[in-house]
Amino acid sequence: MLEWQGLTLLDRACLTALDARCDPVLRVLGGHASEVLERPCPERIETLVHESWQEGMGSSLAAGVSRLAELAPDLDALFVLLPDQPLVTTELLGSLAAGLEEGKISIVLCDHGKTLGPPSLFRRCHFAELVLLRGDQGAKVLAARFPDAVTTIDFPGGALDIDTPEAWERFTGSRATTPWPEAR
Repeated sequence: MLEWQGLTLLDRACLTALDARCDPVLRVLGGHASEVLERPCPERIETLVHESWQEGMGSSLAAGVSRLAELAPDLDALFVLLPDQPLVTTELLGSLAAGLEEGKISIVLCDHGKTLGPPSLFRRCHFAELVLLRGDQGAKVLAARFPDAVTTIDFPGGALDIDTPEAWERFTGSRATTPWPEAR
């Protein structure tokens, strides 16, 4: 629900994916789904309310991949974007896509400086493994299983992860324009 430059962070992530010509674009909602659903959704964005979101990011990612496979059975690859990374651009997504053009490469991760992570891109050959993720295990676990299939793109801006009011204040230099959601 946090807004930056007139858009919620979630809408910004979805619109960035649309601008990068992703189709379909799916937003996976969890703990604050009812508040998000009260607001208008950008056109051409699909929504999945993942009722088991408390199980962790792996569960949410698995649910999203399953739904994308239903929406687009011929999908060649999928991006994993997080709305709490507001510095993601269409150019970055283009760089990730270009990383897949390297023959045996089927996973592209961003190098944040101290860690690897999202946004990321996975070829179809990994969809079956992605839908098996559970708990707090994210896509990095899958990448660790296939190190020869992984390449990275430098994205120091990925280290900016807005998970707390303090991180938001550091990013914007002021209080949020939308009240910080209560913990659930």
